[in-house]
Amino acid sequence: MDDSSKISASIDALGSRFDQAMSEPDAINRFRDLLDVVEEARHLQSKVGKSLKEHQKSESFLETEKRFVTKHETKLDALAQGFFNCYAVPGKARTALDQLCDSYDTQYVLDVVGLGVWRLSKPLGFDLFGIKSEARQLAETFYEKNLHPALEKAIPDHGDYLKLKRLNVEERYEIVLHDIETCRKAAAAVEVALKKYRDRFATEAKSMPEEEVEKLSPAEAVERLKVLPAKMQEAIFEAQKEALAEKLRDAR
Repeated sequence: MDDSSKISASIDALGSRFDQAMSEPDAINRFRDLLDVVEEARHLQSKVGKSLKEHQKSESFLETEKRFVTKHETKLDALAQGFFNCYAVPGKARTALDQLCDSYDTQYVLDVVGLGVWRLSKPLGFDLFGIKSEARQLAETFYEKNLHPALEKAIPDHGDYLKLKRLNVEERYEIVLHDIETCRKAAAAVEVALKKYRDRFATEAKSMPEEEVEKLSPAEAVERLKVLPAKMQEAIFEAQKEALAEKLRDAR
C-alpha cells in the first residue's frame, strides 16, 4: 500500500470513528470520543505536513540534479556530431569515453583525449605508413579544432552525469512531483475533515451540561475551554475568580 492509499485509509478510519462517536448516547463519552478523533486528525495533519516537506526537500535536490543532467546532455549533443565527423563507428567512441570517465579521474581522461583522435576509437579514413587519406586528415583536423575542445568542456562533469543516469534521476524527479501532489491533496482532505470534527467538538463542548463538565479531567476541561466562544470563556474565568475569592473570604 502506497502513501496515498495509507492516508486515504486513515481518513476513512477517522470518518468511521467520528460516526461512531456521534452515535454515543452518553455526553461525557461522546465528548471524549470526539476529542480523540480531533487529536488523531491533528496527528494525521502533522504527519502529512511532514511528508510534504520531506518530498519538497527531495524535489529541490532532484531538480538541481536534473538541471545538471539536462545541461550536460546539451554538451553531449555537440559531441555526437563531432564523433560522427571523426570516427568510423561513432558509438564506440562514446562508449570508450563513458568507460574512461567511469574508471579514471578527470585529469587522466583529459590527458588521454589530448593524445589525439585515435585514442577513443578508429578514426575515419586510413593512415598507411604515414600516408593519410583525405578522410583521415579531415577527421584529425576536426578533432583538434572542434571535438577536442568540446571534450575538455564535457569530461569534468561526465563521470557525475553517468552516475546520475544510473540512479534514474529524471524518473525519481517525476515520482517526487507525484508524491508532492498526492500530499497536497491529502493535506486538503485532512483539513476539511479536521474542521468538521473541530466544529462538532466545539458544539458538544458548548452544549455540555454543567454537571457533566465537572466530570472532566483537568486536561479535558482545558481542551473544552479552548473551543468555547470568547464570552463563555470570560464567564468561566469570572466564575472561577468569584469562587476563589469566596474561598479566601471563608478562610479568614
